[in-house]
Amino acid sequence: MTEINPNEQEAGALGFWHRYRLLIIVAVIGILIIGWLYVSKGIAVRQALETLPAQRAEWVKQAEARHADTVKQSLKQFGVPLAWAVRREMMGENLDQVDQYVTDLVKLEGFEGVTVAQADGSIAVASDRRHVGAAFGSLYAERYLTAEQITADETAPGQWLLVVPVMGLSARLGTVVIDYRAPPSALGE
Repeated sequence: MTEINPNEQEAGALGFWHRYRLLIIVAVIGILIIGWLYVSKGIAVRQALETLPAQRAEWVKQAEARHADTVKQSLKQFGVPLAWAVRREMMGENLDQVDQYVTDLVKLEGFEGVTVAQADGSIAVASDRRHVGAAFGSLYAERYLTAEQITADETAPGQWLLVVPVMGLSARLGTVVIDYRAPPSALGE
């Protein structure tokens, strides 16, 4: 019979350790590094996901502000040839043609109402016929009746009021006011 020497078992385990210790240490360090990377990336991803809604909201807000600026500039540019066309017809006292412009404008998408006031403040032409003959101040702020520049004011999100002064050679002929609803921004929800 052979005797089992307990020291031989330890010598085997100790021998295994001595033979493979560098490999074992490298493997343990590698596992620790991979674990640390996994945990730190998980934390970074979680933090990024937590800030994503706030960043998106800020981006949407900036995009909507740029959209509003674009709409405002477009409306002001549209007002220039409109003032020329209405001026020509008002100087020739051809309100029927101005009425035709108004009728055609409200057929276009976004144009909800058009009002043309005389220099004295009486409504001469309107897309809503009930307003014809009414005082300008009963529909809009009086300051618009004396505005010297084309004005585009956002009265509510996406709702615009375009005020176009119609000037003759030496005096004001009237004022055109357009209620316009801009198409929504592509990013807005």
